Amino acid sequence: MTSDHEPQAASSAPSSGPAWEGSQLTALAARHGTPFFLYDLDAALAQLARLVAPLPATASVLYAMKANANARVLELLRGRVGGLDVSSIGEVRLACAAGYAPATMSFAGPGKSDEELREALQLGVGLISVESPGELRRLGAVARQLGRRAAITLRINPAHIPNAFMMKMGGQASQFGIAEEELEQPLRAALADPALELHGLHVYAGTQCLDAAAILDNVRATLTLVARLAGEHELAPRVVNLGGGFGIPYFAGQQALEVETLAPQLGELLTQAQAAEPRFAATRFVLELGRYLIGPYGVYVARVVEVKVTRGKRFAILDGGMNHCFAATGNFGQLVKKNYAVSNLTHPDAAPERQELVGPLCTPLDSLARAIDLPRAEPGDLVAFHACGAYTFSASPLLFLGHDTPVELVQHGGEVSVGRRRLAATHFA
Repeated sequence: MTSDHEPQAASSAPSSGPAWEGSQLTALAARHGTPFFLYDLDAALAQLARLVAPLPATASVLYAMKANANARVLELLRGRVGGLDVSSIGEVRLACAAGYAPATMSFAGPGKSDEELREALQLGVGLISVESPGELRRLGAVARQLGRRAAITLRINPAHIPNAFMMKMGGQASQFGIAEEELEQPLRAALADPALELHGLHVYAGTQCLDAAAILDNVRATLTLVARLAGEHELAPRVVNLGGGFGIPYFAGQQALEVETLAPQLGELLTQAQAAEPRFAATRFVLELGRYLIGPYGVYVARVVEVKVTRGKRFAILDGGMNHCFAATGNFGQLVKKNYAVSNLTHPDAAPERQELVGPLCTPLDSLARAIDLPRAEPGDLVAFHACGAYTFSASPLLFLGHDTPVELVQHGGEVSVGRRRLAATHFA
């Protein structure tokens, strides 16, 4: 990650996110303290409905709970998504606690231990996405020990993926999936092992794609690849997991995907593929989406504790930082540091002034916005970081330096409730 030192103007919420009322966020800060996250599930569920409506009945969406595993978020998504994409046995347990049936889960991830595989089979997890020949052998052995048959998909690392995926998880040597050109032997082994039941194939090319044409091209390429493999091995896949990677706008100049256009085009593509390929006649198509479903609908609010001017730079020091919102520092997949959309809630009409928004941690990494032209922040001011619903609380070093965790609030039906209370570091001792 390199630093982008060009000044960046403050911006309001990204076009795909809700327009938060400063008065509402200020009232929540007075009631619950800072820092806090607020997730607008009313807006998130409305967007999910717009996405799903044009898709054929044979297509469903799995929520990738790695993006945001808040129990209240999971509960509100239950029944509105086809199930969950999980990546550890811990996520399986959390999902069960939130009321999900294990049969609705697809378990991915490159480092599943034998213990995780055993528990997943004992619980009845619906599908295990196998990421390597070694995992395939281990899973077969565990299934035989239990006297069970493991339902699996094989995850493929395709030879090529569109450049528009900002973080690529295929098309190169990777811990994710089995390389397309190396798939022959594992596929035959999966079909030959009586302890394994091959349900289909899985491709996850990458993430954070804002190009609708590239998303459709990737789905088309995946369908072509799976159809070829199905023909070569006389398969009729029950499941084709198409991955996801739908992006959201974080920065100035980025445009949100138009779901009203993309979803019908995707639905038509899947319908045509099912009609054209006899081996897809009974296939269920799956999309894995996490960031896209919750990312735009979260906001992180922190309070300015101190202002420091030194060597020509102005620092607004907040009561929360990378320990809560690591992605905003630019160290979670960005090649060049860019600032999230930020608002001064307390003095939105103050004269803009270049400043740096930093957290309270003892590391220079704890900078949430650099060289940003924001209405001058003073001690006590509330600052909001937008598009913070995904990969924030769930992907941050919460215990670093022993600060309290942020409270997580969830809005549903116009009412705000506590989704996860604030916890002191001693809670984890």
